[in-house]
Amino acid sequence: MDKRKTRSDNRKRQQANNRRMVVLLAGLTLAVGIIFAFSYFFGRNGNGPEMPTPSPSAPIPTDTGTSTPEPTPAETPTEEPTPTPTPEPGPDEDRRSTRKNDVKVKALYLNSTSVRNKLDHYIDLANRTEINAFVIDIKRDDGVITYDSNIPEVNAANGDTPGFDIREVTKKLHDNGIIVIARMVTFKDTTITKYKPELAIKTVDGGILEIKESGGFRSRWLDPTNKETWDYILSIAKEAVEFGFDEIQFDYIRFPETSLYKNYVINLQEGQERHQVIEEFIRYIRHNLPPETVISADIFGMPLISAKDYGEIGQTLESIGWSLDYICPMIYPSHFANNSNGTMGNGVGQTINGIKFTHPDLKPYEVVYNTLIVGKSRIEKVEGYNLKMRPYIQGFTASYLPSGYYKNYGVDEYRAQIKAVYDAGYDEWIFWNARNEYVEAAFLPE
Repeated sequence: MDKRKTRSDNRKRQQANNRRMVVLLAGLTLAVGIIFAFSYFFGRNGNGPEMPTPSPSAPIPTDTGTSTPEPTPAETPTEEPTPTPTPEPGPDEDRRSTRKNDVKVKALYLNSTSVRNKLDHYIDLANRTEINAFVIDIKRDDGVITYDSNIPEVNAANGDTPGFDIREVTKKLHDNGIIVIARMVTFKDTTITKYKPELAIKTVDGGILEIKESGGFRSRWLDPTNKETWDYILSIAKEAVEFGFDEIQFDYIRFPETSLYKNYVINLQEGQERHQVIEEFIRYIRHNLPPETVISADIFGMPLISAKDYGEIGQTLESIGWSLDYICPMIYPSHFANNSNGTMGNGVGQTINGIKFTHPDLKPYEVVYNTLIVGKSRIEKVEGYNLKMRPYIQGFTASYLPSGYYKNYGVDEYRAQIKAVYDAGYDEWIFWNARNEYVEAAFLPE
């Protein structure tokens, strides 16, 4: 009995001791937690003992608290200079081809018949002589496109040559190292003006202007003041570039002759002159063709020696070429006035560079040289103009002139004109013979 009582008392004392131990441990744990919390709080907020500041070379301690660590500041990058962009010329600005070509063109004009039937002959001529380029018709005087065109308006007007792929021609010439220039008769066009008469120059009574030519043919002209005309010409030029031509050469890039002024009307703006219309057209073509496209224009020889716009047809030497790579003045001695009363005669003759020529066709060197010298002097007086000239010279005998006023153009006359070009400071030329009956012996072998 006494043993059982003793064990019971011992259990009670042990349980009491355990409860006191639990309370003591709980109190101790709470005290330690409170002390740690106060220490942490005051240390983080700067109101307690100051935290040591790490030296610049010491590693930044890792923050084990709940706050988001401050990011390491990134090194400020050195700003790269922004390149100044090259401004694109606006639609009212002039520019020229971006193509760099050191080849000096020595060319012959080839009509569409020669291209189709005698191309191999002319390739052989180029391979044997100094000839390195051909000017090929793509749009004739009557407006017909000389190849199979993909342009809807041309097809609708039945204005092309079905089945003839001009790309085969340009490729063959390129394969032989020959430059290919597309000659496009610009505003003289009887074909499209019959299909779309609204594009034609009108007469004062509202009809279509028609000009009587040899053989009874009556030609029509596109209105250069009509922007739809510009787009039609542009579509042909774009196709020529696509089909492999190296250069687009615009012929008949003018208004009809002065003698017809009283018969037709055009939509000139107030104060606008004809030459400004032509220059705006050239600028429009330039800005809408690939920048590397070479563009040239054929002009009469007279604008080189006559002030302002000779005949008011839209060709002023000092301003026509700002968006052209070349002008190609047609300096045919037979086309200058002689002192006869017959063909090309005015009873006086023509003064060029202070020299009176009464029989200009008999003086091929002198006429070509002096015409180029006068034109060159005028071009050089226009600051920043730097217009290149590549003249057309005479490859035919002008037997239509009165007796005694013309001569047979053979090797000597060909070489005399070439020498005149070189002596005037130019190094490119094109021979013109509408029938392509050239004196081939005149071209130096190479």
